[in-house]
Amino acid sequence: MQAARTGRGGRARGGHSWLQGLACGALVTFAPAFALLLGVLLVPALVGVLLDRRPGRPVARAVFLAGAAFALAPAWRLFEGGDNLSAALDLLQDPRVLAPAWLAGATGWALCEILPMLLRVASDARAAARTAALQAEIEALREAWDLEGG
Repeated sequence: MQAARTGRGGRARGGHSWLQGLACGALVTFAPAFALLLGVLLVPALVGVLLDRRPGRPVARAVFLAGAAFALAPAWRLFEGGDNLSAALDLLQDPRVLAPAWLAGATGWALCEILPMLLRVASDARAAARTAALQAEIEALREAWDLEGG
C-alpha cells in the first residue's frame, strides 16, 4: 500500500502540495493585494498548469517563469505605493501592466511549442549538409582511385 503512494526516490507524492497550499493561504490572508495582483498577472501560468499533462509540466514552467519575470515590477510598484487592494486594482487596470505579463506567458508557451520544431528543422538541415559533403568525398575518392560507382 505504501509503494502505491510513493513517487521517485521513495518520497510521498503530493508532499509539497500542502506546503504550497499553506503558502498560498498565507499570502491571501496576510497580503491580499499581492495575492490579487500576482493571481491576475499569472493567469496564463494557471492555464498552463491546467492544460499541461506532460511529466514535469515543461510548458507550464516556461509560462510561469516568463510571466513571473514580468510580474516582479508591478509587485514592486505595489509594495512601494502602498499594500492595499485599491492600489492593486489600479495597477491591474493599466494595460501596460497586464499586457506584458500575459504576453510573456504566451511567449513562454510559444517557445515551448515552436522551438522543438525549429531544432528538428535545423538538425535535418545539418544532416542533409553532412550527407552531401560525405557523398562528394566518396565521389572524389572514387575518381582518385579510378573505381566504378557501386
